Amino acid sequence: MSGAMAQADETVTLSPRVASLIPGLFCAADDRNRREAPDTMAGFIYEPEAPVEMVAEGQVLPAVIGLGFGVRYTLTDTDMTVLHYIVSHPAMPPNGMTEQRWRSDLSGGNIGTVFFQFDFENELQPGDWRIAAMIDGEVAFDVGFTVRPASDLPEMVGLCQGGSLLSLNQTRRAAAG
Repeated sequence: MSGAMAQADETVTLSPRVASLIPGLFCAADDRNRREAPDTMAGFIYEPEAPVEMVAEGQVLPAVIGLGFGVRYTLTDTDMTVLHYIVSHPAMPPNGMTEQRWRSDLSGGNIGTVFFQFDFENELQPGDWRIAAMIDGEVAFDVGFTVRPASDLPEMVGLCQGGSLLSLNQTRRAAAG
């Protein structure tokens, strides 16, 4: 394992309720519906019609419109679970927002996906980002990502076209934006 990979692995916290988790980069389908989410910058989240594609595993990415990052996971819970997602990030203009929140449900045994995708220029904030999920007031997972200027990672700039803040599961699709 390289030193960079070891450092990235140190930014992952998992509870016993998480059976598996893979951090990575995502590209969303263009066909999305909106659902109200007042604790997000846009005031809504997207609910994609098609599954979201993980195009690479990792926790370091360029700040590029259309590129998303997050996690694909499964829980040990066998019943429907309510998750509260939290995305923490550097201050975004125009209001200095540093955290966005929304909730979603995941049926036991299904794969969940949650990610943030850059849609707007004001979202392109290099620095430390975190995506966390809470269940019953306790941290289920908390994963750190490093967003860098696009010029630092030119080989990753063209991975996606289009984008938004998203979460998805295979029984009830829920996303954010």
